[in-house]
Amino acid sequence: MRSLLLLVMSWMVSGAFADTAFTPAVNFRLTTSWADLPAGEVSVVTRPQGNTLQVNALQSAIDYPCLVRHGESLEVLLSPPAPRSSFSAFKLPIPAKGEDFALILGNSPARLTVGWLVPSGLEELPPGATFVINRSSRKIRVSLEGQILELEAGASRRHPMVAARRIVAQLKIEALEGPQWTMARSNRMVVSPGQRMVMLVGPGQHNPEPYHIATVIDANSGSYQKTLPLTATPPPPDQPAK
Repeated sequence: MRSLLLLVMSWMVSGAFADTAFTPAVNFRLTTSWADLPAGEVSVVTRPQGNTLQVNALQSAIDYPCLVRHGESLEVLLSPPAPRSSFSAFKLPIPAKGEDFALILGNSPARLTVGWLVPSGLEELPPGATFVINRSSRKIRVSLEGQILELEAGASRRHPMVAARRIVAQLKIEALEGPQWTMARSNRMVVSPGQRMVMLVGPGQHNPEPYHIATVIDANSGSYQKTLPLTATPPPPDQPAK
């Protein structure tokens, strides 16, 4: 009887695990963009498999995606002009869930390149939404039309405001300096349901201001996702000339 009970419990546990376990898709879509100069070809390597793919990284704009193999981490290789050779800039863990990501690249004033994997599926980042990355050294409070998002230094998250129509919105950024909030920036910006935005707050390569704003725009609201199925197969590698 005890053996039978243990067998039934084993079936129940394995069945529950089968219902809750997540198996990531074989591929995920990846777009690559520079928030700071330069722009150009970037290589990504999926670890531990070692699959390497070159991607086109535009400046301040999200381009059409490529398909990348899921893995544990993504290593980003940069290719500077000759005679310098490619080098590994950083690695990022690949989230277990998700089928669309934007690799946002940024340079610090010391020209050290860092990056963020931003969920860019239409559910995670719908048209009219803004994703905020805090690359400053302070906790910040980002207000768009009175809706507020607070982010610790180094954190990133989607802002709660999603534009339903094109407006010139009031943007305010406050920084936690000691025990109180101080105004860091205040200006107006256009938000629209026709675009999605990634906003980086903090010093960049060409502007060392502590709360400088750089943006990466998807002007097509991710319309490519409606025409490119995730099951599409990557293009075959170039064949050697005969």
